[in-house]
Amino acid sequence: MEEVKSADLRHRIGECVARAARGETFLVIRYSEPIAVLRPRRPGDAFESLRVTEFWRDFPTVLAKARQGGVLITWYSDAAAVLAPVPAGWHRGEAA
Repeated sequence: MEEVKSADLRHRIGECVARAARGETFLVIRYSEPIAVLRPRRPGDAFESLRVTEFWRDFPTVLAKARQGGVLITWYSDAAAVLAPVPAGWHRGEAA
């Protein structure tokens, strides 16, 4: 799992969402602490959907939503990836 700082994620959101849609997972870090996971969509995921451009425009608010329950990121109207909270009890170095 690749780690990405939250500031870097905002500037590379298109690249990271596209890579997550292809199966990669990212651990989002802020001040050296894991705060969210950007991962591929899984069957049965039911989250509020959000366009990638909205994610970029209102990054702090979207990140806060993701930390509480997750959001489904859409790319050209297709469900591409999920930005979700770090799983409870998860420790750095484990698979998400």
